[in-house]
Amino acid sequence: MEFWKDPQEAVTAILKLHEEVAKDPELSEGMKKVNQLILYDYTESGPGCAVWVDARGGKLEFGAGDPPGTPDLVMSLSADDAHRSWSDKLNPVMAITRKKIRVKGSATGLLKLAPKLKKVAAVYIQVLKDLGMEDKIIK
Repeated sequence: MEFWKDPQEAVTAILKLHEEVAKDPELSEGMKKVNQLILYDYTESGPGCAVWVDARGGKLEFGAGDPPGTPDLVMSLSADDAHRSWSDKLNPVMAITRKKIRVKGSATGLLKLAPKLKKVAAVYIQVLKDLGMEDKIIK
């Protein structure tokens, strides 16, 4: 891995990102409108390297590892490309067309949130700072 010392470090940062997104009214409402159970599968970067977000039925829950049900959407990518994407340095639509992100299920709802990636990236940078991971911030 280019950015992470191990899979757990990536999971820790991405879970914290989702925790902070859930606190932001605009971002959390946008995620709830997706109304899907989403699995971000980063297992090519190591065993157990996966994060799920459950935005079904107006809730917004998240966790690491196996999701609490069958995901409506699975996005498979490396933890490094996830880092680039959350940092707004990898366009998700282009990444899907170039097969850097492999999708199972409908990503239409999630991709509607792509214009909010700059705001998510700002949250992510703060998360990395809060976790003492400033060295991971992509300039």
